[in-house]
Amino acid sequence: MLVRSAIGRRGTALAAPALLALLVSCSSPGGMPGGTLPPPNVVIVTQKEPPPPQAETIPPPPAAAASEYFVWEPGHWHWTGTGFVWIPGHYIERVYQGRVWVHGGWTYSDLTWTWTPGHWS
Repeated sequence: MLVRSAIGRRGTALAAPALLALLVSCSSPGGMPGGTLPPPNVVIVTQKEPPPPQAETIPPPPAAAASEYFVWEPGHWHWTGTGFVWIPGHYIERVYQGRVWVHGGWTYSDLTWTWTPGHWS
């Protein structure tokens, strides 16, 4: 019995650092260019004009009856505070039938560019 409990504690002690490394690698914001995106209610303003949109090939939707369940959100330039990074387009799952997705976009006014995030209407 004493040998079993010592092995159990040793196995747990060895597994803890591996689990911690796995969690850190999964939670790293490095997976998205420019880090993580801000919440949708945050206003992004810059005096620099965003580059023109990149050409994208829209992939097939993720489900058979996709037009009922998914909407394509085109890619866009995201301002990081120091420069622009391209965020590729992706499908968004429809929250409720009958709702319409309004695409996000940059607008120019009073010498500044403002990003309005996409949202359901």
